[in-house]
Amino acid sequence: MSQDHITLIKKLSEPKRDEELASELNVKETVVRTLLNDLHMKSLVEYERTKNKKTGWYTYTWKKRDDKITEYIQMFIQTKIDDLYKDLDAEKNGSLFKCSCSQVNLESAMESNFVCPQCDEPYKEYSTHKDTDEVEAEIARLNKLLKVF
Repeated sequence: MSQDHITLIKKLSEPKRDEELASELNVKETVVRTLLNDLHMKSLVEYERTKNKKTGWYTYTWKKRDDKITEYIQMFIQTKIDDLYKDLDAEKNGSLFKCSCSQVNLESAMESNFVCPQCDEPYKEYSTHKDTDEVEAEIARLNKLLKVF
């Protein structure tokens, strides 16, 4: 989720029409509608549609779904924790290889012939206990944050 999505959700402290949101954010309505549709696909916002009987046009009033936002944040944090545990396990139980954009285990490095498929740089073996301590601290911080939600 981008910063634009987060800004838009913050503006939905009360139900609003997409035109109102565009005006408040000083962006085009099409940009706001795109962001709202992205959030709607993730079930983080919902809308009520009303039809103007004179013009036949529909008006959409959007509101955030706090229950789904909390669930989304919990899932996001848990995914980060799971990824960190995988990194920690790889660090403790095997060789890690790093390039400028990522870090992979020995098996992944071998599958790509020790060259990163994203940045095309060679992987170099990497291991440090300082990183292990940082990963463990980040896991603890995220677990604490997860308890808040």
